[in-house]
Amino acid sequence: MKRMTPLLVLVIALLIMVMLMPRVANAQGVIKVTQVYTFQLNGEITDNTYDELRSVINQLPPNSVLVIYMKTPGGLLDAALNIVSLFETTNVVTVGYVYPTGSYAWSGGTLVLLSTTVAAMAPGTVIGSCQPVEINELTGQEIFITEPKILNAVAKYFVEAAEFRGRNTTFAASCVYNDTNLGPQEALRYHVINYVADNIYQLLAMMNGTTVNVNGVNYTLTIESPTITQLTPSINYQVYETLQNPVIENVLSILGVLLILAGLLTAHIYLAGIGAVLLVMLALLGLPISYAGLGLMITGALFMAFEWHSGGKLHGVLITIGAALIALGLILLIPAPTPTQYALKYSPTTLSIILYIEIIGLGALSAWIVMLIARAIRARPISTILYYPTAGLTGVAAEDIKAGQVGIVKVRGEYWKALALEDIKEGDRVVITSYEGNIIKVKRAA
Repeated sequence: MKRMTPLLVLVIALLIMVMLMPRVANAQGVIKVTQVYTFQLNGEITDNTYDELRSVINQLPPNSVLVIYMKTPGGLLDAALNIVSLFETTNVVTVGYVYPTGSYAWSGGTLVLLSTTVAAMAPGTVIGSCQPVEINELTGQEIFITEPKILNAVAKYFVEAAEFRGRNTTFAASCVYNDTNLGPQEALRYHVINYVADNIYQLLAMMNGTTVNVNGVNYTLTIESPTITQLTPSINYQVYETLQNPVIENVLSILGVLLILAGLLTAHIYLAGIGAVLLVMLALLGLPISYAGLGLMITGALFMAFEWHSGGKLHGVLITIGAALIALGLILLIPAPTPTQYALKYSPTTLSIILYIEIIGLGALSAWIVMLIARAIRARPISTILYYPTAGLTGVAAEDIKAGQVGIVKVRGEYWKALALEDIKEGDRVVITSYEGNIIKVKRAA
């Protein structure tokens, strides 16, 4: 038997390598899952929802498993599109789970579910109804969009999102054009979702051994008794979501209008100022969180500057409100991760340093705000009683007032418009003779 020449051996080796190359390229990795993170996506999908999810995902280690509990009627299309892009480019395994029983993921929520790495539903849940809707901001009326240019674009995006994950594109288009809805068993049968599970433990058991695609690479999941950790939004997002609650917004708007009316009718300027601040806050809360925080800080600084410019004639109320707005703006602007997120992002030593810095910073800020409030209260006592001045009360002129002209006098800690019956100098003691049409008549006290 003839021995193979070195050249023949080299040729055969090269052929074997070429034949094996496709197999190497398609080889699957393994993700051993010992830790599963969960996140609640409840309520309307907004820009804040996207920011929260991005913040959470950016802090997770690569190839982590994030289960997103979903109960949403949908929301802003732009926010949903941003979430889809986030899910399709992240190195985290995203699991959309419409849970618990009775939950739903309609409209933009369906789009988000279609874009997750793994999609699942609990029994008794629903997805679908994806026709885009425009809401009149003044009346709140919902107007269904039927213009082909917009409808076709939205439907095509739903189809592409479904196709990217290998899901049923027919349903993706039908839920936009026809507002099609599916229950869990139908969605599973038509390959819209991957699993129907009663709870997360059953879902994870079903996912064990399955293959997922993360950034173009196939991995096999091995899941055995993992630790489940609930992730929550940072404190700044929690505060912002609380302020954006429709009930709170309605209460603040009504209270703001009532305070303005009360302030104008009773000549208590600071009441009208507080009402105006509430309405300004509502306007700012419609902005993204960073812009809202910056707007609140600027508004607070303006109110404090106005109080100082007025020489304290508003009892220090605007200083107090301004300081509170600046503090609230800082809360919205400065990220404050939860302990779990801290542990994911920082080492124990770095974590301790950051916590001490934040404690010192917040303590200094709180002390400064308390000092401003205390100084304002000591300098100009705030009246807590609304009253109408009566004849015989005495006060002090806050400025020079010519006879027959209107100026400002201070009576029992309150500043009032006063018609002088004779020439009065600033600092003179005055006595009220009558009260008519929110203006008091005064003369020099004997």
